[in-house]
This record gives sequence, structure tokens and C-alpha cells, in this order.
Amino acid sequence: MGSGLQSTEIFKGTTTVGILCEDGVILAADKRAVSGYFIGHKKTDKISLIKPYIAVTMAGTVAEAQILIDQLKGEANLFEMTYGRRLSVRALASLAAQGMGGQYRYARYPIQLIVGGYDDDGPALFAVDFFGALTEEKMIATGSGSPVALGQLQGHDFLHMKVEDSAPLVRKAIEAAIEWDTATGEGVDLFVITKNGAFKKRAIW
Repeated sequence: MGSGLQSTEIFKGTTTVGILCEDGVILAADKRAVSGYFIGHKKTDKISLIKPYIAVTMAGTVAEAQILIDQLKGEANLFEMTYGRRLSVRALASLAAQGMGGQYRYARYPIQLIVGGYDDDGPALFAVDFFGALTEEKMIATGSGSPVALGQLQGHDFLHMKVEDSAPLVRKAIEAAIEWDTATGEGVDLFVITKNGAFKKRAIW
């Protein structure tokens, strides 16, 4: 299957967003799954809850991304059982980067993740690219609709804004990508993660 993934349209057809706010993290994504110009699914969950305090967005080859996310869930559970404390957002993002960087078989596949959550010392946001590079972020978008989404988000000081005030702006950014990017569509999923846990906002469509 790896040799068949030559078109960039296959793994860039989506829009996911991560925002670091004063009191938490917001993750958002559209719900359309595409392969080139073919719409494969209209109700895809591109945001996965790893633990009650941490979630991951996926862009790329869906099946391989889901395998990686399932492994991250297992690693987080194993860490808690072994050490009696929860895995940090940075540590989980590092595990994802190790997987993307060649430790596991999906390193050959085009996958990009946004990892966001709330640690003991506050909210944290990371991105993992196709090559396993890990970066700490304040605002990031992935996928074919990301230029449109980032254009909508620029100019807002989210680090000094509450998640409740920021969430409508993040939703509008995905809506704008839906309007202008043919590979983005079908609705918006949005997670807000604060010290009280992760909460999924109702899809707008």
C-alpha cells in the first residue's frame, strides 16, 4: 500500500487545527475523508481522545493513523499502571514522533498529528510531522485547508484568551476551510481540553 500513496492529494485532503489558550487547548477538524477527489466518508472522527486530559488530531492515511493512535492509547494506559501517574502531553507526543520516525511500520505512510492536552503545569500543544519531527506549538493547522484556516486565526492573541471565547473563532476557521477547500467538508468536530478534562463540542452540521 505504501507504494500506491504517491499523490499528495491523498494525504493532504483535510483541515485540522490546534490552538493553545490561556486556560486550555482547542482541537478541531472537519469530518470528510477523501482519496484524491473521491469522498470516501462523510462522518470521519479525526480527533481521538487518548486520555481524559489529552487528545490527538490526525491527517493522512486514516487506517495507519488509527493504528498509531490505538498504540498511543495503550502506551498511556501502560504508563499509568506501571508508574501510578499519568503520561505528560510532551511524553505522548514524543512517543508519536518515535513511531513516525521509523520505529514502527507506519513510518512509511503520510500521517501528521496534533497532540494537545492539559498537564499539571498547564496546557500543552505539539505537532508531529510525516518524518517524526516534534515541535511545540501555540497555533497550528494541517491539511489542504490549513492556509485558509490559519488566515482566519491570524491576529488573535489566543494565549491571553479563554477557551470559551476562542472556540467560536476556531470553528469559523474550519468553516472557512470547508467553504474554500474541496477536500474539507461535512461538518466540524471540536474538543476543548482544560484542567477539568476534555469536552467534545457538538458538531455544527
